[in-house]
Amino acid sequence: MRHTRSLTVWLILGALGAVLFAAAMPRAFPFLPRDWQVTRDEAIRIARERLLDLGEPLADPYVIARLQGDPMLERRLLLAGSRAAEVRHLADRVVSWEVLLYPPGAQREGWTYRAQVAPSGELVSLLLRLDPQAAGALLPPEAARQRADTFLTEQGFDLSRFGEPTVRSQQLARRTDLAVRYPDRRSAPVADGAHGIEVRFAGDRVAGFAPWVEDPNEIALQQEVQGIELSGVVGLVVLFAALALLAPPFLKRYHEGEIGVRRAAQIFVLVLGAGLGYLLLTAQASSQGTGFGFATRAQLTWLFGLFYTLMALVPSALLAFFGWSVGESICRERWGHKLAAFDALFQRDWANATVARSALCGVMAGLAIAGGMAALFLPLQRFGAWPMASVLLGGAGGLPGAEIPLGLLCFALPSMLAVALCLLPALVRRLGPVAGAAAALPGALFLLLTPGLMPLPALWVVAVTGAFALALVVLFQVSDLLSTLLAGLMVYTLFSVFALLRAGDPNLQVQGWLALAVVCLPLLASLRSLGSARDFVYRYEDIPPHVRRIAERERQRVELETARRIQSSILPDLPPRLNGVDLAHAYLPASEVGGDFYDVLALEDGRLALAVGDVAGHGVSSGLVMSMAKSALAVQVTFNPDVEAVFNTLNRMVYQTARKRLLTTLCYALLDPRNRELLYASAGHLFPYVVSTGGAVRALESVAYPLGVRGHLQVEPRRVVLDPGDCLFLFSDGLVEARRTDGSGAGAGGDQFGFQRLEESLQRHAGAGVEGLRDGVLADVERFAGRGPREDDQTLLVLRLPADG
Repeated sequence: MRHTRSLTVWLILGALGAVLFAAAMPRAFPFLPRDWQVTRDEAIRIARERLLDLGEPLADPYVIARLQGDPMLERRLLLAGSRAAEVRHLADRVVSWEVLLYPPGAQREGWTYRAQVAPSGELVSLLLRLDPQAAGALLPPEAARQRADTFLTEQGFDLSRFGEPTVRSQQLARRTDLAVRYPDRRSAPVADGAHGIEVRFAGDRVAGFAPWVEDPNEIALQQEVQGIELSGVVGLVVLFAALALLAPPFLKRYHEGEIGVRRAAQIFVLVLGAGLGYLLLTAQASSQGTGFGFATRAQLTWLFGLFYTLMALVPSALLAFFGWSVGESICRERWGHKLAAFDALFQRDWANATVARSALCGVMAGLAIAGGMAALFLPLQRFGAWPMASVLLGGAGGLPGAEIPLGLLCFALPSMLAVALCLLPALVRRLGPVAGAAAALPGALFLLLTPGLMPLPALWVVAVTGAFALALVVLFQVSDLLSTLLAGLMVYTLFSVFALLRAGDPNLQVQGWLALAVVCLPLLASLRSLGSARDFVYRYEDIPPHVRRIAERERQRVELETARRIQSSILPDLPPRLNGVDLAHAYLPASEVGGDFYDVLALEDGRLALAVGDVAGHGVSSGLVMSMAKSALAVQVTFNPDVEAVFNTLNRMVYQTARKRLLTTLCYALLDPRNRELLYASAGHLFPYVVSTGGAVRALESVAYPLGVRGHLQVEPRRVVLDPGDCLFLFSDGLVEARRTDGSGAGAGGDQFGFQRLEESLQRHAGAGVEGLRDGVLADVERFAGRGPREDDQTLLVLRLPADG
């Protein structure tokens, strides 16, 4: 029931979006072709037929045909304002087919024939290019005017709509070229400018005709349009910047085993394969705008393909690779369910309700977003902001039904993966849902920037692309990854194919519907499963190995953290004074569960029982033995605190439970504050220090096997009399074995803190009281070893006798 209600809402939103898109697009893009009749092949046919009017056909020519936009003309028409109806006759020139014929072996500028064919089939220009060094007879201006009149009439022009022509000349090395300019009587695209048609002559030979425009604001207009023309360079910069940002976290997480590359490799192959397919369809036409001076026009296509592959296709595929790898590891932590439908596609499990619901949501959301964006352009027109049809339809255009989806898979998909899987989840995790989504918008804006949706002036690009990015960010939060990707691809596709869908030629309409069908393929393949009860459910074998490692590592981390908390709770928080003795202690655990333990117990006769111990190794097993030893110590001291009895009891416990696998060291002492007597023994533990008020430091030696080595342990307690104000310093080996984090190892003691540095530290801080002595020693250790993770627990216990005796 819940899914039915949700899908109904999406269907309504999609239907409203489709209606809004169809109604708003013709007004948002007023210069989109209205009655597109001519396909690429038909444009080539028309051009080759009409080029015969200029000369003989070329033998085995190299033919280039591409859909070419004129953003300068379109911007002029958009700025016409109230004069828009008067200049409507120029709208058919905003987008046209450009056809060039090259002789074999010619370079990029060496074309012989060039023609422009409007989408309606009208010939916009027809030119013949002769070698500038070729000779030609001189043609008198009056003869040129007469021949130009005849030529234009033969080409179907109505000379009555033109004013008196003027003749312009250009002197070349061996001939004089002429241009007979006819001013059009109809309104010019700029109020104080002029336009018309000109016939060109190469010497005394007709070289064709082409439109011309005189605009006093030409330079300012070029600067305004330049932003869109440079968008490709900006896109490459953003692409490489995104790669530079994603590569370090990928390498770090891959090294830590948090990233798998199997699915990422599949996405890499998909994106790169789509890019290569797109390149095969468009390289010949797209290479027209590039140049390698040494290459022929045919060679230029191959060089462009190689350069484009290395500089655009491979980086884009790498962005998809990094985007999925890093993003998946982030999303698995809290948004793993959002990847289910997308994963199902790669597992070839399309016939399930999970994919069907997600695909339907994505397609309908794409329709709704596209309708909203098309409608957004309408109020922006009041501020002079217009999207450009000449950029939206620019490209090769031979097989748009394949080119458009392949291009989107190669360039739009990686950007959306980076936004939806990396940028948004990372920021939401750090800042929360609302603040994270807001912080993700600037990066999403640059990643999702596309020329076809960039209005002029460029200031409004932020508003339009920001709205698109916001819609996708919100959609990902309320839905899933597949829905977001399909919605974004649907928006791009709808804007690209709108002119095709309303074309007059059935072949062009088929191309438009084919592009939409490719984007809707997940929905079409899973639609019959929409009402089924079969969802896509992860099985254990479906979970990628690296995700299993992450889960296992997280389980171990939780267990270790729990063990560390239990261990810390077992160790006592000692008071600052017991039986007249000042106390200070510190326990700094290592990154893992350690085995250090300590205790100070006040006895009824006024003495203090002191203990510091260390179970060998790290981990849960060491922590368990430590817990048992600490508990056994407390029980034994309560029952019988004598030194021999304590060591015998703890040795028996360790020997019976841990045997020789987890040896335990222990320093235990009985301190009589009234008589200043200390009875102590050490079983394999570091000797405690006595620090006098004057700074003298001496070790209290006592040697015995560690606990658990033998079934019966022999210890010989030693007795020492302390002076008033003496400090007793007990510690674990984590203190003296602290290592430099930079590995320099300079100075005495090698790369460890060592006993010498410890004794020097005790001398420096001898008169600072128990807390000052503790803090001073720990500060010296930290200064030596740095703030990196500790390799072992650091435990110390400081006691000071009263100074008055």
